[in-house]
Amino acid sequence: MTRLTKTQWLVLSATADDFEDLERIYRSICLEFSAERYDAADPASFYWREATDAVPLSEIVEALRLLVDNELLSVRFPQGDSIAHPSNDLSYLWRGWFGITEAGKTALSSDPEAGAPA
Repeated sequence: MTRLTKTQWLVLSATADDFEDLERIYRSICLEFSAERYDAADPASFYWREATDAVPLSEIVEALRLLVDNELLSVRFPQGDSIAHPSNDLSYLWRGWFGITEAGKTALSSDPEAGAPA
């Protein structure tokens, strides 16, 4: 695999400590904490907002696919089964949980510029 794109680096970073599904990865990348309108006494108060440099969902899904194909991420389903996904069945992108592999950790630590703001 060539140098990581910014989105690929962000996806690897989002999965660096635990397996995450697409929704959690998206939230990690595209939302940021906002103290505006936050009231600790009101658990329904709004305190997350869309990040100014939010990444489109389609770009995150494509990054996931490439990272799995290049064995920088592994995939499992909630039942704990590892899967060997056929290239013509991309449903794993929507249903799977993604975890960084050793090769992914190496790529994440060796390419810090990819995660830097453009």
